[in-house]
Amino acid sequence: MDALDTEIRREGERLGRPHVTTLYVGGGTPSLLEPREVARLGASLQRAFDLDPVEATVEANPATLDRARLEAWAAFGITRLSLGAQSTSAAGLRALGRTHQPQDIAPAVAAARSVGFDVNLDLIFGWPGQTAEAWREDLAVAVALGPDHLSCYPLELALEPEEAVANWPGAGWRSVERWRRRAAASQPDDAGIAGLYELAERLLRENGYRHYEIANWARPGKRCRHNLGYWRNGDWLGVGAGAHSHLAGVRSRHPGVLTAYIAAVDRDDERIVDAAADAAVDGAMLALRLDEGLDLVRYGSRFGQDAAARVRTVLNSLDGTRLLRWSGERVRLTSRGRLLANEVFVRLLPDDTTVSASV
Repeated sequence: MDALDTEIRREGERLGRPHVTTLYVGGGTPSLLEPREVARLGASLQRAFDLDPVEATVEANPATLDRARLEAWAAFGITRLSLGAQSTSAAGLRALGRTHQPQDIAPAVAAARSVGFDVNLDLIFGWPGQTAEAWREDLAVAVALGPDHLSCYPLELALEPEEAVANWPGAGWRSVERWRRRAAASQPDDAGIAGLYELAERLLRENGYRHYEIANWARPGKRCRHNLGYWRNGDWLGVGAGAHSHLAGVRSRHPGVLTAYIAAVDRDDERIVDAAADAAVDGAMLALRLDEGLDLVRYGSRFGQDAAARVRTVLNSLDGTRLLRWSGERVRLTSRGRLLANEVFVRLLPDDTTVSASV
């Protein structure tokens, strides 16, 4: 909290107390903060920034919410709760190594509603041993809770060693690797994952949710404005351990390990700049994630006609693949394209870029 206070003050001074349009308090389980710590964080932000966001979200684990904490976040100015439900079944939560129980989810949603929050539910599909029927039940239970927004992500087992150890503290690389191998052996294959994704598309559409981004669905008027800022390649400031920023076309980050972050703040170190980032490539890939797609006229105005011509040539080379749908100068992913989006994105990368593929 001391390091955050210091960083927030410095950033407010450096940027000239900018206006904040959206706020997202995430990075794990900020709902563990005590009410006095929530108030302290809010005061730091109010001093450093012109803070009057149209949307303010906090992430939470279903097992870490209570009335006092929720009221503190409401007083802070939070309007939206993103709840890491992950699965509504005991089997799913065990497979994912979660600490909460299915019965924790509904009371957490009800408590968030009682203080006036909109609610997003995060769900994960493709966990080891999951069947289509189990995923159907997960979705049915989630929809019955009436969330404004749902995020559905396939389980990614290809974690880097340091990420894996961070997810399972004290486990060590060898035990994490054993878990990963066992999990991969019982995870649905690519066709199975695709089927689960299509099932989510169908059931959520039938229940009034609009599929507006590859992994996100929302009721009318309830899209996540903060995340839209990412996908539209806007500017954002990230503070805290592991936080990423995108300002004036430059991507940067803080160390992800807490002690390294605190040490960097103590030394007043600059952020770690992502020298390999390509704003034009990022802009094209991010736009294609959205249902509105990529408008090449606006893209050319922002990144230049040469960049727009390159993207147009690359995307035209995919004619006949049924991955893209054109409407004049606007191009969108088809349903098949959403399943195989990386097949599109990898072609937008510069020729000298090395990539690793994942499902």
